[in-house]
Amino acid sequence: MSNFWIIVGHTAEKRLKSKTFLWSTIIISVIVIALMNIGTIVDTFSGDDDTVEKSTVAVVTSEGNEELGDMLFSYEEGEFNYVNYTDGDIESAKEAAENNEFDYVLGLSGDILNLEAEFFGAGMDFMVGQHVRMELQRMKETVVTNELGLNQEELAKIYYPITFNELPLSENGEVKTEESHMQSYWMVYGLVFAIYMIIILFGSMIATEVATEKSSRVMELIVSSVNPVTQMFGKIIGIGISGLVNLLLIVVAALVGYKISGADYLDTIFRDVVDLSLLGYALLLIVLGYLLYGGVAAMLGALVSRAEEVNQALQPLIFLAMIAFFVAMFGLNVPDTMFIKVLSYIPFFTPQLLFLRMGMTTVPLWEIIIIISILIISVILINLLAARIYKGGVIMYGKFSFKDGMKQALRLGKKEK
Repeated sequence: MSNFWIIVGHTAEKRLKSKTFLWSTIIISVIVIALMNIGTIVDTFSGDDDTVEKSTVAVVTSEGNEELGDMLFSYEEGEFNYVNYTDGDIESAKEAAENNEFDYVLGLSGDILNLEAEFFGAGMDFMVGQHVRMELQRMKETVVTNELGLNQEELAKIYYPITFNELPLSENGEVKTEESHMQSYWMVYGLVFAIYMIIILFGSMIATEVATEKSSRVMELIVSSVNPVTQMFGKIIGIGISGLVNLLLIVVAALVGYKISGADYLDTIFRDVVDLSLLGYALLLIVLGYLLYGGVAAMLGALVSRAEEVNQALQPLIFLAMIAFFVAMFGLNVPDTMFIKVLSYIPFFTPQLLFLRMGMTTVPLWEIIIIISILIISVILINLLAARIYKGGVIMYGKFSFKDGMKQALRLGKKEK
């Protein structure tokens, strides 16, 4: 056991003291702090002038919609400055816009009930047209209601919202409202992405660490004094600790940036958005997923003789993680499908898909227990197999071959005591 903790400490210390770790942590922390204060930074470099000049829209009206045009010209609360163009038709207005006299041109034809609008602009952003359309629609509704002679009380009755409550069929049931659904959506999206990145990055670290020591012949000295299985699990835990320290430092940087910004949105997020019980399951699934993928990564790293071959060896593992991630992204919109339910029982997909289902739907407790139990058993069995292959792989050199390397490593692992 003492050798195990020596390996854990040595691996974590080596990773934490490396220049790559230090500089990457510093750079990411600075970026995080900057992002938390991006509004202040933009305001600082944008100067003291807080007024934003509105874009000008030249409006060409036709007979039947003059009243609508007048309302647009006097509409000061909108995002655009609408100007009545009376110097010609729509073509001349477009020419004026091309000469930078106006930013956009809006042509109105037909009467108020059969209104047709044409909007012209160079390199036009999609959202610009949408804003103009909404403002035009709002003005049209005002004109029509005025023509109908509706007073404010009658208008209030029309636009008064209905009371719509979503309730479960049974007393023990649960219904997600639109607000809670969107909160769960973004929380699940963020944590599924975090699980994917942790699995990929930390798995690559483990495989690279093993392959680097093996290619430098340091592995031969270590194997002679430390059991390969002890060494493998020591490296997995050591790199996991260094990764945890890295994440904690980034979280601290985010909190520092948050305090500097003086904002209060994190309080709202933790009060209204984040489900703490769901976070507990997320941490459990991250740990189990890391141990599962980490054991396989260590095994694959032991099969290669050079660090340059690590990426090739890790391809099957990366593909599995990518498939799980993309399926989870697809499942965000259809979390109740049988396809997602079945795949959540497969250990390599469980960390992301079970968390997806728990965040977006109601999963029975018995099913959660069964799926997590399958994952735990799989972690144990796969790591035992990985340890056997690792034991033979660390003393095996030559050109990397996944199929032949696995067979040879298993054969050598059985001979090692």
